Amino acid sequence: MLNDLPLADKHEIFVPKAAAVHDDTAAEVLIKHLFAQPSDKIRGIDYAVGYKPADGPTGGDILDIFPFDDGSVGFSVADISGKGVRAAVHAALIKYAIRAYVSVEQPAEMVLRSLNRLFLENNAFEETDAFASVFVGIVDPERRVMTYASGGHEPVMLIRPGIPVRVLAPTAPLIGVFKGQNDLFGQAVADLEPGCTLVATTDGVTEARRNGELYGMERLTDFVECHWQKPVEDQVRLLLSDVSTYCYGKPQDDIAVLIARIL
Repeated sequence: MLNDLPLADKHEIFVPKAAAVHDDTAAEVLIKHLFAQPSDKIRGIDYAVGYKPADGPTGGDILDIFPFDDGSVGFSVADISGKGVRAAVHAALIKYAIRAYVSVEQPAEMVLRSLNRLFLENNAFEETDAFASVFVGIVDPERRVMTYASGGHEPVMLIRPGIPVRVLAPTAPLIGVFKGQNDLFGQAVADLEPGCTLVATTDGVTEARRNGELYGMERLTDFVECHWQKPVEDQVRLLLSDVSTYCYGKPQDDIAVLIARIL
């Protein structure tokens, strides 16, 4: 997998001479780049993503899926503290660092350890206290398993035909908080089979509010159990619509959704 790291999507950005790029414009360009997905279908995986920012086009959420030549597939979902161009820059740092770490065959827990060290070093350089919740999943198509690590991220759900929803709870702390405590970072394994569906979101879903009441995990679980057999694109569209309706179209935080099905 060492040489399998996917190339970043190419975007040509023309800036006229003497023209200044506003921070919001820079952040918008970064976000569009961060959410760019592979142009070709991924063998053995059907997936869809959706993103609804809370305030304009900028934010600090990540949804990523990246295939490798050996057939393995990586997933990452992250929610970075802050807004605007700085959050977008931190999101880019996390997205491509994860791809790099996975490409050199680091196990999921080591990916989060390496990411935590990188993020802490970046915080020291910038003199900030930014942090992030991160989920990383690495699918082995031959063994039909996914090794995953979740650094304080929203529980990810795995739906298998005829089996109750499995909640993939955090295995590690938030990224960018703890220094030198590698024993806090763990990983777990989930068995896969054709028809399995993975539902990953950021906390903009569960923390959407209506009259002070949260959308919550129970409502999200009910939604997933009701709709998981639908095409993944429909599931994403319906979930974004349901959350938006619940909070009267005024989300308090960015809403990001990734749904993937094993074929």
